[in-house]
Amino acid sequence: MSNHARRLIAIFLEGIHTGAIGLLPVVIGIWVYIPLLRLSYPPVYFTYSSILLFGSDLLILLALGAELGLRALTGTFRIQRPRGGILGLLGLAAWAILSAAWSIEPRLSAAFGFHLLGLIGVILSLRGRSQAWRAFSLGCMAGILLQSSIAAVEVLTQSTAFLEPLRLEWPGRLDPSIRGAAVIELPGGPRWLRAYGTLPHPNLLGLYLVGMMAGPAAWSLRQSQWALIGQLGFGLAAFGLGLSFSRAAWLGFGAGLLWLLRTPHLPLQHRALLPLIGAAGLLLSIGLFPTATAIRLTGGGSPLEARSIKERQWLMEQALHQIRAHLLLGTGAGTFPLVLREGLPSGYRAEPVHQVGMLMIAELGLPGILLGLGALWACLGERRRKEDPEARALEASLIGLVVLSMLDHPLWTLAPARTLAGALLGAWLGRQGTEEPMDPLGLSGERSGV
Repeated sequence: MSNHARRLIAIFLEGIHTGAIGLLPVVIGIWVYIPLLRLSYPPVYFTYSSILLFGSDLLILLALGAELGLRALTGTFRIQRPRGGILGLLGLAAWAILSAAWSIEPRLSAAFGFHLLGLIGVILSLRGRSQAWRAFSLGCMAGILLQSSIAAVEVLTQSTAFLEPLRLEWPGRLDPSIRGAAVIELPGGPRWLRAYGTLPHPNLLGLYLVGMMAGPAAWSLRQSQWALIGQLGFGLAAFGLGLSFSRAAWLGFGAGLLWLLRTPHLPLQHRALLPLIGAAGLLLSIGLFPTATAIRLTGGGSPLEARSIKERQWLMEQALHQIRAHLLLGTGAGTFPLVLREGLPSGYRAEPVHQVGMLMIAELGLPGILLGLGALWACLGERRRKEDPEARALEASLIGLVVLSMLDHPLWTLAPARTLAGALLGAWLGRQGTEEPMDPLGLSGERSGV
């Protein structure tokens, strides 16, 4: 093969990789899937008990295929000793796969572990390609615009019916009268529908937007010609997040804002501007609906809010029971709801406990949580460039997701949420070793070598 042909193929494969990564933020928010194996464990919701291949998983496979093709073309299949954070994640994935040996549903546990392995591949790929981070940040902006706009229409119309022409499974046709819809009970009995975006639950919309804020934050902190667009995108993300009425997401977003406020080597007015825009966007959205906000923050005597708190407390108790019974090995990756269905009280749902740490111990035992904490500690040890604004923006989103993981479960239990966290981690690790400034559209004309 001639050098010219090899170069053309390399450019094509690099474009495939960058395009897949750029689409990833948008597709993470649109849950289309192929059922690889539907497992029936009533009353467990099928997303927790089946093996599903999501659109985001297909993009991961496409990006990894392009990465492998590039390496084969250029002869760069060098096997390097992975750093501590990657070693920890590899250990966690291997332990999850191994847990299939004693899991009550071995196929589910093995699939969980292999998904973690795929995410490690994406992390490694993003860590080595700064142009992919440019594309990912653009995807974040597009995802924010799409989901926040849809969220606003849902709240204003109190319905998701306008999404029906898209033929999406989620959120489905919902309005406040539908049983099972995520609503807030207002004084006197009326029900008020929370914003879903195109996701299965408002809490997932909140989590999604906390992750997406890394893109516009990076554009803004760089103080380039893209700063104003970044600020607008950040405010829009905060507005949409407010409409989700997810308290965990609000806390995660607040933690991210505090981290951005401490961005070093920027004048105070620049450091404070982005958090102020984010706070203003959030307060504007929730301030439009003061009664609903008050009920979400205080309970306001709502039976629905009281029941939600009671269910979460019960789930914590059940998690402690599972941990005591299976402390050494756990019940197997991804199996908490399946174990929970035994002895489930009438009217309760067999769903994961809303705390990732407890899920890890319950499902993977002490080795699992130690591997997870070890991976987190090792990743923190790779932090080198404290002055990089884009790294700071990614850290804000990752800190927000860590806070969310203490109050909700999707970052462990749902593949698209894990993909979001993995992509952000890979982009952040990549920023630890590059001095390249943000240029979202690549207008500088610079191009990384293949």
